[in-house]
Amino acid sequence: MRIATVAVIILCSIGSANAEWRNVLEPKGTKGSALTLVRDGKPVYGIVLPEKPTGPERKAADDLRHWVKEMTGADLPLAASPSHDKSIRITTDPAAPDEQYTIAVDGESLVLTGGPGRGVINAVYALLEEDMGCRWYTKASSRLPKATTLTVAPVPRTYAPKLKLRDPYYKVSFDADWSLRNRTNAPDAPVPEEHGGRFDYGGLFVHTHATLLPADKYAHDHPDYFFLNADGKRSAAQLCPTNPETIRIVTENVLATLRKSPKTEIVSVSKNDNGGDQICHCPTCKQLRAAEGGTDMANQLYLVNRVAESVEKKFPKVVIDTLAYLETINVPTTIRPRKNVAIRVCNDAVGAWSRPFTPAKRLPVAGIVKAWSAVCDRIYVWDYNVNFSHYLAPMPNVGVIASNIRFWIDNKAEGVMTQGGYQGPAERDELKSWVIAKLMWDPSLDENELKRDFILGHYGAAAPAVLEYDALLRKQAESHAAVMSAPPGGIRYPMDIAFLTKDFCDRAAAIFARGRELAGGDEALVRRIERAELPILYVQLSRGPEFTGPGYAGLIDRFERLARREEALYLMEAPANLDATLAAWRATAGGK
Repeated sequence: MRIATVAVIILCSIGSANAEWRNVLEPKGTKGSALTLVRDGKPVYGIVLPEKPTGPERKAADDLRHWVKEMTGADLPLAASPSHDKSIRITTDPAAPDEQYTIAVDGESLVLTGGPGRGVINAVYALLEEDMGCRWYTKASSRLPKATTLTVAPVPRTYAPKLKLRDPYYKVSFDADWSLRNRTNAPDAPVPEEHGGRFDYGGLFVHTHATLLPADKYAHDHPDYFFLNADGKRSAAQLCPTNPETIRIVTENVLATLRKSPKTEIVSVSKNDNGGDQICHCPTCKQLRAAEGGTDMANQLYLVNRVAESVEKKFPKVVIDTLAYLETINVPTTIRPRKNVAIRVCNDAVGAWSRPFTPAKRLPVAGIVKAWSAVCDRIYVWDYNVNFSHYLAPMPNVGVIASNIRFWIDNKAEGVMTQGGYQGPAERDELKSWVIAKLMWDPSLDENELKRDFILGHYGAAAPAVLEYDALLRKQAESHAAVMSAPPGGIRYPMDIAFLTKDFCDRAAAIFARGRELAGGDEALVRRIERAELPILYVQLSRGPEFTGPGYAGLIDRFERLARREEALYLMEAPANLDATLAAWRATAGGK
């Protein structure tokens, strides 16, 4: 008799099922024995924990019980002992890498094992997501198999992610539950330590010089702690990184942070983000920079290596990172990072800032990353994926994001952050966060299949419209290849860029109107479609009444209603500007 696994019977938790959806995360390999965990709404298996379970082990068991109950109505009991014939054994392997998991079948028992930290939780969510077809697309959008009998034939496997830091860096990805379920570990996603924690900077996350040596405390009496500018004047905008007292104070403050926050895994010792000529011209810094090929990273590493040396003696597992950014982007001639130093390469002026639609492997940043990976085994990458002047600007760049993640990993990346709309809603932020999370966990996945998984699962009955919009956006980019290769304004391209034509906006608006119709009376789906349409409304309103045509004032009212509902207060990287933007649009509208 053929045994059907639960993953065959798929229902959306919200909206109608979409028959075209398939489990693109299904693991490769030969399936193990079929195990019936629940039959006719009654539990067959129990969960076995160690005698004194850790926080992550308890969380793994609790979450597995919760989701099985959501799927089947059955509450898996905690079994009395490991000898329970039909059991799901959840254990930590202290010798395994921190986030590695193993799924195995031992006779009639299902064994979920993981390394310290989130390992066992990763095992549970791999089983649920990959073997069973569960999804958690957003904080409020899940897709679960529904059946009174739950049979699963898992693929036995062991897997460890290549990236230690996996950070989509969109605000929607900062939710702790979403992060845990989708196996990201962003510093801004506050996953509790008892659930395995996050990648913790202890409050020292990039551009930290001003925090580690505060100007208001030291600048008046010790101006020599700060950099000497090109005019021969001291400025508190940056530190003098070669001053021995600067090094001493910065080191003491890093150590104080680590003593206060013992779960911290990494701290940043990096220059302030002030722009302009921010290099120290004191004789020592000037001489060292000249001897090391002219890069100011020579002086930065002079400071960072000494801090790292002191940290290693007291906190041997902590990593010190610093930014390869603007004047510190290039590798010094001879100075090398210590083994507990990470170099965070920024794909900025050497890549995404000017050419956001071109893969990094074809830009100057490629040579820079390769140069750093040749001298350092700890490469972290800060990538940029959104129009920072227009968070809602349509941006057909999922392919570039995927290509870049793979390229960074191929060049020794230990961590990747893809900076998007981190202040509030941004263009396709929910879709991109989910796709990025999956690629950071497993870069071999296909980004187009992932997009389709998300769209069909998240939008349900309205998915055909969103698929049509996605195809239209990609075709529009292909039709304007020249401007996409070097857009005016770079990543901050204006809303009158050539690919955002009136025909495109009109067709997109019609597609989303059809999407609302397909959603029928499902308020949740209608809201999702309206949220997805915000970028088109934003372009139309930014271009003005002459571009949009009649009804411009009514369009402003509709945008305001949706933007306030979705809390889209930041339309660009700046202080909240929704009110000012609406006022400007209304002034333009007049009576139109």
